[in-house]
Amino acid sequence: MRNTFINTVIDCARKDSNVALLMAEVGFSVVEPFENEFPNRFFDTGIAEQDLVSLAAGMALAGMRPIAYSMSAFLSSRAFEQIKVDVCYQDLPVLLISTGSGLSYGQQGATHHATEESALMRCLPNLTVIFPSCACELENAIRYGLSSNHPTYISFPKAANPDLPNHNIKIGEPVCYREGSDGTLFAVGYNVKDAIKVSELLRGKGINLSVYGIHTLKPIDKNCICKAVKNGTVFVLEEQLSDAGVSSDLAKILLEGNVPIRKFKSYSVPNCFANQVFSYYEQLDYYGLTPDKLSEDIIRNISDRL
Repeated sequence: MRNTFINTVIDCARKDSNVALLMAEVGFSVVEPFENEFPNRFFDTGIAEQDLVSLAAGMALAGMRPIAYSMSAFLSSRAFEQIKVDVCYQDLPVLLISTGSGLSYGQQGATHHATEESALMRCLPNLTVIFPSCACELENAIRYGLSSNHPTYISFPKAANPDLPNHNIKIGEPVCYREGSDGTLFAVGYNVKDAIKVSELLRGKGINLSVYGIHTLKPIDKNCICKAVKNGTVFVLEEQLSDAGVSSDLAKILLEGNVPIRKFKSYSVPNCFANQVFSYYEQLDYYGLTPDKLSEDIIRNISDRL
């Protein structure tokens, strides 16, 4: 997905001389093609995410279209005040892009996990928050962010591009990947690929779930969420802390929309720091977020509702 990131940014920079790329000492082996083609529009602030964001805000005030790029665990938390005050408070067209969402830097340990990123960014006024599920959504999101007159935050994992059908995104509107009458499984960002696998495993056992991918965490189309719910049974899959994810927003939307709910369960990361160093997929298995474990638990939760 990082190749899609840099190729899209380069294409946008060729079309708009105001596009600039800033990074905080990350992205080597990825950003060099942009640096080589646009040396006067490439800036490395060093390991200083606060400076990265403040510089981007200043460039936006001067009429540029800056992209501030860093790791998810650091951009969202270390530069939170600068994102809040310098970018969002002034409602500036800064595009913030992070890589390493969720547990995708698994082997680096808890300091590099970005499992609170969703909550930090969703709470900020004026900020559109997008977690793309695949390369085509990432490309769409970048082009949207560079065309918007408001700040945009995009987070994607340090992982391979999943095999999902190409499609365009409409900001705020979930993507329907599967239709089923036994319940609805919402998946956030990169977890869409696992949600589709879960639905395939369950279909073999006679359970048909609808699968919806949520790429835009803020704003969310409330009508689409309410219409997506089938049979009053709702599951949410996301790679964020249980207290930090979008599942609480979805529950609120459904309650306020008077949608009859018989079962609502969120699958996420427990509200704790990882106390072991595993690979990304070992982390998912440890927290019960693999397709096999998810499908087993959904069967237990849904069997008495059918």
